[in-house]
Amino acid sequence: MYELAHLGIVVKDCELSIDFYCEVLGCTIKERMINDKLKIVNLQHGALTIELLEYLAPSTTSRTAGIYDHLAFAVPDVQLAIDGLRKKGVEFESDVPRLAFNGKKIIFFTGPDGERIELVEEKTSESQEFNTSL
Repeated sequence: MYELAHLGIVVKDCELSIDFYCEVLGCTIKERMINDKLKIVNLQHGALTIELLEYLAPSTTSRTAGIYDHLAFAVPDVQLAIDGLRKKGVEFESDVPRLAFNGKKIIFFTGPDGERIELVEEKTSESQEFNTSL
């Protein structure tokens, strides 16, 4: 039911990190997205997608550069997955999923050691708007 979608890493400078991951580790650029608060660059290495996150505006969270930000799992129906996980006692960071870049629906929760985990449902026929309330 759950497939690994990507690994997100907060970085200080996306361009510097792109150089490192592409030149040193052999990744390729899959996608770039930006708004006034956040720059996201998805890199591909085999089946693994590494999502680089550069906060452009001061972040209200304690997430900083160089740390693991989250582990994401792709699900075919995010609401169905939320309902199933809530039955198992999982508490989410928000009550409902939100729309992100490219119309993806996302929601976050934490694992037993506080690790941040994301559920992501790929683009739907709904709005393509990006909600910047990160």
